[in-house]
Amino acid sequence: MQAILFLALLSSPIVNASDKECSVDAKECTLTGSLELHVYPGPPNYKDIKKGDEPETHLYLKVDQPITIHFKDWDKNQAPVTEQISLFQIGGDFDERFFKVAKKKNYVTIKGDIFESFSGHHHTHFLIDPENRITLDTR
Repeated sequence: MQAILFLALLSSPIVNASDKECSVDAKECTLTGSLELHVYPGPPNYKDIKKGDEPETHLYLKVDQPITIHFKDWDKNQAPVTEQISLFQIGGDFDERFFKVAKKKNYVTIKGDIFESFSGHHHTHFLIDPENRITLDTR
């Protein structure tokens, strides 16, 4: 029975806060770190705010230690690749109060799905969709 439970845990796509690896196919990832606000250039060219691109302010999670992300690179015929990631843009819908939280010293846990960027509005290679599961830590 214990062996079956151990094998089930090994094959589980859940990533705990203490884990250092994740896959873009993983569900229910748990990452810890601090919320940050970053401003990047947006439309029309996504290159330079000083040259007329709109500033886009987004919420990001800076993790405690870099996470190894496993994914398939579409530009390289889906070859398996790994990257060390320290900053995740937060995608999806979440409580706007976290913008205020990010302006102060904070520590959070986010549960959600990791996915690869696919839009000019995505400013990190990988994002996490918190599905409204951001928990403030009182450290």
